[in-house]
Amino acid sequence: MTQQAYETAITSVEDLELRLRRLEYYLSGSDDPQSSLKATVSKGRDNTVAARLSTLERRLHNMSESSTVVHDLLQIQRAHPTLFHPSHSDLDTIPSYLSSEEILAIVAAHGPLYHQTASQLTSIHDLAIPSSSLSTSLISLQPRISKLQYLQETQAKEMAALRARSAKAVQRWYELGVLGQGECWAEWEGRMEECEKKVRRAVGDRQRDMEEREKYMA
Repeated sequence: MTQQAYETAITSVEDLELRLRRLEYYLSGSDDPQSSLKATVSKGRDNTVAARLSTLERRLHNMSESSTVVHDLLQIQRAHPTLFHPSHSDLDTIPSYLSSEEILAIVAAHGPLYHQTASQLTSIHDLAIPSSSLSTSLISLQPRISKLQYLQETQAKEMAALRARSAKAVQRWYELGVLGQGECWAEWEGRMEECEKKVRRAVGDRQRDMEEREKYMA
């Protein structure tokens, strides 16, 4: 391997290591400078392209097994291979119905966008990896969040049970207090009607007896 090819390989490996450190930070908030990647660089005979690539592969394999996000992304990538690498053959083909002047006009009209995108990409490279103190504080709050979530679920179950008991109590009150009272009043009204009929019948019989006695005495 020539010196230029070796330097190119080393630069590529360093870029891959930087991307892996950023990916580990995004997933776990870890930005420890004494990571195994930098430890490999500090070693003598292990500071080779093959050794560092092997370390990268091992770290990526461990990340795919320990991180749920990475595992889900790999599952999606296996199910939809073209999702992350779409085909740009149709986009790269210049329409044949456009003339050279029209193509130049389109490129000139979008010229400022190229400079703007380039400056944005440069600013991204200049950004330093933020401290993990915020992520650490959020992770430290996870037990409290879990307890509050459990308490919320317990309260929700208790509220559901209370709503069910309240519904049964209202139904019981309606059946006994409203429907039962209505049936009671209907029964009493029926009894009153029967009593009125009997009283009228008795009054009528008594009047007829008195009229017959008067006729007999006359």
